[in-house]
Amino acid sequence: MAKGYNRRNFLLRVRDIQDIYMQHHTRGCTDKFIYQNHIYPTYKIGRTTFYNYLATPAVKELKELEERMRLEREERARQLSMFREEESDSFIK
Repeated sequence: MAKGYNRRNFLLRVRDIQDIYMQHHTRGCTDKFIYQNHIYPTYKIGRTTFYNYLATPAVKELKELEERMRLEREERARQLSMFREEESDSFIK
């Protein structure tokens, strides 16, 4: 679970950077200008990392990850626990 959580934070950061890029790119700003004035001051990442983030399919991966996390939560909710009071009371009676 911890690895998925870290991946989720990474993908959220990538999606934020992609959103900022798309906002300014549609106005005709160059990649270098967007990086220097909007991305680097906030995120402190290198240009190569910036371009790698732009190439990452973050929205698709986020959907897949959240679906996997939802299924894991549902699976955990269906499992019986020997420590829950509601379940242990029914066995005592």
